[in-house]
Amino acid sequence: MPTEIKIPAVGESITEVTIAKWLKADGAAVKRDEVIAELESDKATFELPAEADGTLKIRVAEGETIGIGTVIAELDGAGAPASSGQTSVPAAAAG
Repeated sequence: MPTEIKIPAVGESITEVTIAKWLKADGAAVKRDEVIAELESDKATFELPAEADGTLKIRVAEGETIGIGTVIAELDGAGAPASSGQTSVPAAAAG
C-alpha cells in the first residue's frame, strides 16, 4: 500500500505553501528521511523529507500552491522495482 506524502503544518499562521523544487524525480527510489522537496511560504523555506523508503510518485508540480494537509506525492513499495527487471534483459540478449 502506498504511503501518502502530505504537506505538514509548518507554522500556526501558514495555511498554504508552494512547491519550490522537487529534489527527487518522479519514479526515483528514495529512503526514509531523505529530503525530496523544498516548500516555500511567504515567511520561510522548508525541506520535506520522505516518510518511508520507496519509489516516489509525484502528484503536484513545481510552482503549485497548495493547502496544508494536501497529498502531493506517494511512496510505493520499498525501492525501485524497475531496476531488478532490467538486470535480466541484458542476460537474455547476450545468450
